[in-house]
Amino acid sequence: MEYLGKPNKKIIIIISMILLVGIISLIVYMLTKEKEEELPENVISQEETNTNIDNSWKQTFHEIENYNIYYSVKGILNNYIKMIKEANGDEYIAFSRLKQSKEEAIAGLQQEATTAILEMYDDIYIENANINEEKILENAQQYKQQGDYSKNMAYNLKIKEMYLGELSQTVNLIFVNFEINGIEDNMLIKLDVQNRTYSIFGREYIDEKGYSTTTAIEDIEIDSQPVESNNYNTFDYIQADEKYIVNQYFSEYQSQLLNNRQFAYQLLNDEYREKKYENQEEFDQYIEQNYESMQSMYLSEYQVHEFDEYKEYVCLDQNNRYYIFLEKSITDYSVLLDTYTIDLKDFTDKYNGASTSMKVGMNAEKILSAINDKDYRYVYNKLDENFRNNTFGNLENFGVYMNDHFYNQNDIEYTDFTEEGNIYIYNATLKNAQDTEAEGKKLTIIMQLLEGTDFVMSFSLE
Repeated sequence: MEYLGKPNKKIIIIISMILLVGIISLIVYMLTKEKEEELPENVISQEETNTNIDNSWKQTFHEIENYNIYYSVKGILNNYIKMIKEANGDEYIAFSRLKQSKEEAIAGLQQEATTAILEMYDDIYIENANINEEKILENAQQYKQQGDYSKNMAYNLKIKEMYLGELSQTVNLIFVNFEINGIEDNMLIKLDVQNRTYSIFGREYIDEKGYSTTTAIEDIEIDSQPVESNNYNTFDYIQADEKYIVNQYFSEYQSQLLNNRQFAYQLLNDEYREKKYENQEEFDQYIEQNYESMQSMYLSEYQVHEFDEYKEYVCLDQNNRYYIFLEKSITDYSVLLDTYTIDLKDFTDKYNGASTSMKVGMNAEKILSAINDKDYRYVYNKLDENFRNNTFGNLENFGVYMNDHFYNQNDIEYTDFTEEGNIYIYNATLKNAQDTEAEGKKLTIIMQLLEGTDFVMSFSLE
């Protein structure tokens, strides 16, 4: 047997170093993996939520696309607003349940509110802007309503823009442009998603530094260190699934309808608002007519449709009233309150591929929905001009006729369909949707289809 000699010491050292490096790399990988798994879902890696953005996104702000972060930040803003309301005396307090005098309670509430807001603010902002309790109370006055702790005043939050920048893997910087009661403001929020903590930089700091959404992250003098927690600066990380988002839209708009009609009117889709209501006053009348049902309305069912340029949330309450939210982005959406004033894309697609009888039926369903909404102007404008003028004369007379001859809530059972040239006739039975056992009325719908989805009609009711 051939003698190979003793092993070379240099070779042994090199092999040992290679093994050591491999072991260290494995340990680092496992630690990193463990750290990532501790992070909230969808915040583990910003790259996962920005796959369509070029590599420069890490150095700049980009418009928020993560629903979880958006609603988590919105929760922070709502908590901040609650403290402002309390500082202003606009948050309802049941003084009869307190053991101290009203004056002592008010002083205590304002002290608690200012303390909370101070703890929400970042120390750098407090020092830079000379923030103290007196200044907090002074700043809060710009949002003051007419409350005195005897009733709860509505403070309306509208987030106009929200941008996200990354300070580290676990610390984000959120730039928010928002309105409270129509008063515009800016805010930077340092968001520690690992520890569920945050700190706020107010408008004074942003203006002094000249920061904006186009400022490079490396040029912003805010460090990436974790945010230490206190009694007031923790937040709930929201897991915003589809159902959560729909319920947020629905419940928030309900609140606007009941508490801020002007804001609810502004949220309407521009084209829809122009066709549906002549002015704010007419919209207010619609709310007055339906105020009681709006107070108790709840989401009965919904559908979500995704298109190239927007997402459509179609919501239906327990009274079969529609609330449709058209979302272009998380911070840019508008509202429709019916499916007939302007055509939804889904309707148009189905209509274009439908048979003649189906088109007439789809148009008849629009008319039925408008009648049940008491939107007699829409129905009046769809009537054949000669029939409209000769039978009713004006909208007021038509409204009286509809109230006298139709039910509060109507349903239609179609019996037969006939064609006479370009005139289409449906014979049907008009039913009381709130009393299905009651005998119906004979209804004849006569319709002519026009260009696109437009039509004119007349009818007879026996």
